[in-house]
Amino acid sequence: MKYVERVAYVLLLVAIVIAFHYPEIAAYIASVGAAGIAVARFRERYDGNNTRLRRIMRIRHLVGVAFVVGAGLMFREGNYWLVAFMIAVVLELYTMFVMEHENRKEKKNDK
Repeated sequence: MKYVERVAYVLLLVAIVIAFHYPEIAAYIASVGAAGIAVARFRERYDGNNTRLRRIMRIRHLVGVAFVVGAGLMFREGNYWLVAFMIAVVLELYTMFVMEHENRKEKKNDK
């Protein structure tokens, strides 16, 4: 699943780069990328007891939804899709760093 996620992020990046010159094509590319990210996010599971990591996984699901909403907004007039993508990116970065911190903390406690 990590390869699907990587390809989806590349597609989303390509769509964002070409969005201002070819908005019709970029919307379709972004839709495929956002769908890939959403599928990868909804397939992630956390079965542990750490409530913070459970909350982070729920936020990661919202990131997938935000990318899909942003891709959908690319089909409309205006640049509202930028807001959705920026929210998704900020949440993604937050969850990435918090997950890394919590995983290190769990490994340290297991020793």
